[in-house]
Amino acid sequence: MLDVVRHRGPDDTGVFVSNDHSCHLGHVRLSILDLSQSGHQPMVDASERFVISYNGEIYNYSELKTYLEGQYSGINWKSSSDTEVIVEGFALEGVSFLSRLNGIFALGIFDRLENCLHVLRDPLGIKPLFFSEQNGSVIFCSELKGLLAVPGVQRTLRLQSLADQVAYMYVPEPHTPYVEFEKFEPGLCKSYIAGKQVASAKLFEQLQSPMDFASDEDIVARFSQVFSDAVARQLVADVPMSLMLSGGLDSSAVAVEAVRRGGNIRDAYTISFSAKDRFNDLQSDDLSFARLIASRLGLELHVIEAHRDFISMLPELAGFMEDGISDPAAINTYLICKAARKSGVKVMLNGQGADEFLGGYRRYSAERMLRALPGPARSLSRLAGSALPNHVPGRMNAINRRLKKLLTLGGQERDERMLGMYTWGAKDRISRLFVDSASVSVGGDLLSRLHAMGDHDVIANMMNLDQHYDLMSLNLAYTDRMSMASGVEARVPFLDFELVRLMNSIPASVKMKKGMPKYVLKKAMESLLPHEVIYREKAGFGLPLRSWMRGSNEMMRYYFDEARISRQGIFNASELTQLQNENLMGVDHSSVLFSLLCIQVWLESVHQ
Repeated sequence: MLDVVRHRGPDDTGVFVSNDHSCHLGHVRLSILDLSQSGHQPMVDASERFVISYNGEIYNYSELKTYLEGQYSGINWKSSSDTEVIVEGFALEGVSFLSRLNGIFALGIFDRLENCLHVLRDPLGIKPLFFSEQNGSVIFCSELKGLLAVPGVQRTLRLQSLADQVAYMYVPEPHTPYVEFEKFEPGLCKSYIAGKQVASAKLFEQLQSPMDFASDEDIVARFSQVFSDAVARQLVADVPMSLMLSGGLDSSAVAVEAVRRGGNIRDAYTISFSAKDRFNDLQSDDLSFARLIASRLGLELHVIEAHRDFISMLPELAGFMEDGISDPAAINTYLICKAARKSGVKVMLNGQGADEFLGGYRRYSAERMLRALPGPARSLSRLAGSALPNHVPGRMNAINRRLKKLLTLGGQERDERMLGMYTWGAKDRISRLFVDSASVSVGGDLLSRLHAMGDHDVIANMMNLDQHYDLMSLNLAYTDRMSMASGVEARVPFLDFELVRLMNSIPASVKMKKGMPKYVLKKAMESLLPHEVIYREKAGFGLPLRSWMRGSNEMMRYYFDEARISRQGIFNASELTQLQNENLMGVDHSSVLFSLLCIQVWLESVHQ
């Protein structure tokens, strides 16, 4: 298991086996704090009763260390690592101490007296933890491949997960591409004895504890301070750090605060596209904004130029996109982290989390507008959408595409419309792509989760939905896999626990005040960032996929070969061929085709 995840921790390795052989803990270390052997894991507490294996970073470990010293006497620290603070705090206070952590983590703590293993993943799902219960045992690992390395482990392809990947570009938690493997529930501490769960405790309830505000101005002021403190907390490291800087508001906000709060940061990394690709995909010129911010902050900007050959990297990346990831932004993250690690960087900050907690996605504004349409306008909207062509030449194509989708959604009933905002293809069309189409469906879990929230505030519900779907199941997942593939730790200041509690308390009406997405963040940044960066049109962190998938290419010909697809027996070869033909004729199926390509590459690499 350790051999296949050694890229996550190339600096050190360690193993613990309990006396009765009921518990095995392994660890590969990426040294960030206390680079000496004092930080070696698995680590034993001073009493030698508790053993920890832990992946991640605790940003408030210094404060917790001070707290423990004030509450208890006679603590003799043997390191300056956050790992020791966790295990000593647990030894003194038990599971309840873990609720005090603020960071990114997945951990296991074994009690040698009770022969009990306590397992916990951070409450936002920032760090991964896969598990499987079979053969009388429970096994855990930070990556799926670690579970596959265990002899005798059963694995069965889950067709529904493949359908979800085609629909969303990821597999929603807790599922994985295998029936027997799942992702560990965030924020739930489970206890095991001899491979059987004996207890569980929900931690971090304080993140949902509401805060009171005097006014909208008070919200902005308090957000400014808590956000600044969050970035400052995440600047602690004994190794070089850098930034992922797209030129958008979120990454620029992190960058300006990191410099303001004295971070040891000298450079930043970004991705650029060719003028032709920006033209075809209606991509904004992010590079000019990234250069503007880097120049103002005195940072050296490293630019990685995107090109069509990036798609040929899929076989190389298949082993890191193994849990059902097919968002091309993963390639961006991999190349940025690979370049940064080559320059000695081990820690990178990014701007993830702001959209989902502060109301940044276009679909929020679209849904609010479409809900206000009267019945007759809905019918007209559907007609207008169907009247627009699938493809128009030149720059107007992207505008036409977005308008056609908006008008089409406007004519749909609520559930159908909502599903259309989260998926990349029609659910019936996706089902038909499978030979056993009756065994898969699209959107059931998403709509069930949405219905369970009630209908009191649709924007708040959509943000909550995105926190589980696009944020946890996709963005955080690919960021962890792609950064750790290069031995780089990615940090997300917008998901600092103190900041999350504050953002959870802000009404959705203020997050999108007067229809302005991320109103609070924009107002908080007005004295720190240029107006043109704060109020620019939102841009994603993807690649010009429509431009690159237009036309045929060698990889698609190889992996979509009808004979190959038929032999495999999963996908309907004729439906796949029709999808490709329509894409060539201007009907945009690029995201669905890219997901299918990623699945085929992964299937061949793992199941050949």
